Amino acid sequence: MARLVVAGGAATVVLARYDPLLLPRHPHSRFCHCSSDNKMIGQLAAEHFLEKNFEHFAIVPEKISPNWALARFESFTHRLAQVGKMVSFYNVSRAHATDWGLEVRQMIRWLQKLPKPVAIFTPRDLRGRQVIDACQIAGILVPHQVAVLGVDNDTLVCEMAAPSLSSVAVDTVAGGFTAAEMLDGLMRGTFREQRVFHYPAKGVVQRASTELIPFDDPVVIQAKEFIRINSGFSIRVTDIAKHVKLSKRSIALRFKKVLGHSVLEEIQKVRMESVRKLVIDTEMPFNQIALLCGLEKVGHLGEIFKTEFGMTMGEYRESKGKS
Repeated sequence: MARLVVAGGAATVVLARYDPLLLPRHPHSRFCHCSSDNKMIGQLAAEHFLEKNFEHFAIVPEKISPNWALARFESFTHRLAQVGKMVSFYNVSRAHATDWGLEVRQMIRWLQKLPKPVAIFTPRDLRGRQVIDACQIAGILVPHQVAVLGVDNDTLVCEMAAPSLSSVAVDTVAGGFTAAEMLDGLMRGTFREQRVFHYPAKGVVQRASTELIPFDDPVVIQAKEFIRINSGFSIRVTDIAKHVKLSKRSIALRFKKVLGHSVLEEIQKVRMESVRKLVIDTEMPFNQIALLCGLEKVGHLGEIFKTEFGMTMGEYRESKGKS
């Protein structure tokens, strides 16, 4: 296919060049290309963990790491080395490389041996979700014992992870626009030389997988995670007490002592944060959002929302550019 494109003589821009395309002998190596700024991605990931005062760090690569993933890791480890931090590296067994069912056992053994708490960086969101899944199977608490950060901010992958996955967002829109501009210039003949553009990372989108937890009570951590996962349902204190195997009174006292507020207040807080995200990140009708939260009347949700955020859901969505 590469030879056919070259033979055709058409204006060509390559997006996200993979390893073979980097070789000088490859027919596409002389084309204009756009790819992510992998150095910037690695630095942002390292800074995110350093800001949270982690002392232990690790990397989980792809099963077969391409050049773009290695560049992200090199930048990540270089930034940490500047402040005297070492990074552990997970090595995938060749025998397990094509079978997650086998690999997960190897990953669990590796995760269990790591010093805790540890901050783990993965080259993309799908790999980050696998790390979270392995932790869940092994009973390792995320983010209390293991914090996980991916790349790409793939909303579906990140939000479906349990807990949700923090991720470095990359400005692929800028890459697309620049690639189109390059292609237009080549077609018009305004330039002929090779041009290279590395589109930037926009920053870290923090979710639950790297959220700081300023307490050590395992029961409250477990209860908070149950509330977060079930925030779209009409859960009650009895549901949480049953989940953590304590009485309603015991869990209420633990929450008051550790967090300074009641279980019901925690449910309300998490639920309204879920509503806020649905309001600004989607175009879902407000009555549908209310149903997701276990409320039959959107008016009731609207009153709670206005009390919490100082404006109606419509005003909030419009202020965030989702009108």
